[in-house]
Amino acid sequence: MFTSNVPLYLQLKEKIIKLIEENELKVNEAIPSEPMLMEEYGLSRTTVRKALDELVNEGYLFRVHGKGTFVEGRKVEQGLVNLTSCTEDMRNMGLSARYELLNQQIMLATSSLRNNLNMLSEGKAFHIERIMYGNESPVNVTKSYIPYDYVQGIERFNFEKQSLYKVLEEEYNITILGGVRSFEAVVADEETAKKLSIDVGMPLIKFEGQVKGKLSDGSVVLIEYFQTHYRTDQVKFYIDQFR
Repeated sequence: MFTSNVPLYLQLKEKIIKLIEENELKVNEAIPSEPMLMEEYGLSRTTVRKALDELVNEGYLFRVHGKGTFVEGRKVEQGLVNLTSCTEDMRNMGLSARYELLNQQIMLATSSLRNNLNMLSEGKAFHIERIMYGNESPVNVTKSYIPYDYVQGIERFNFEKQSLYKVLEEEYNITILGGVRSFEAVVADEETAKKLSIDVGMPLIKFEGQVKGKLSDGSVVLIEYFQTHYRTDQVKFYIDQFR
């Protein structure tokens, strides 16, 4: 099946890439195991491993420990400078996006939450937790908290269908100004792994941040505190740098 003029591992690479491009190997689908590829194409383990290693490094495949090697989907590219939502980034890339609402409630703000929202006294917060899907694959799970005094009645909106920021801007006349985000590498605990359909211990990127908004009276306040866990096999981040 393979010629002798081109290194065998390169020929196997091209064969697998062709199967992916022709959709015979689908996104998130497991490819044949190394022993199966060795038997089917009459190749050594070293040759098969080299081909797969390069395909992983080039973003065609990804490995899950104890599970196998899978076809990589197109990753959502999200900038870290502008305050855009993951939904906007996915739609700009031509990917379908939707939310699954896990939790929505009005809660008494804890002391820690009051600090993160700069609430000077005891009060309530509106809380939602949602999973973001891109092309029907879980991309991230986000917990958001908003001081309820600024958004009374917000619980009537359907946040599986509606954008949180769009509701704030159009229904409450709150202008989103910007915010501060920190991020760190973490591993998925059992709860997060279940929500994102991944294995416990899989690497994630955790974002934590505060968003400022301008109210209708012109005052500038902290309007949101959030925590987001991103699947690293679904998203990559970039920063535009200037000198």
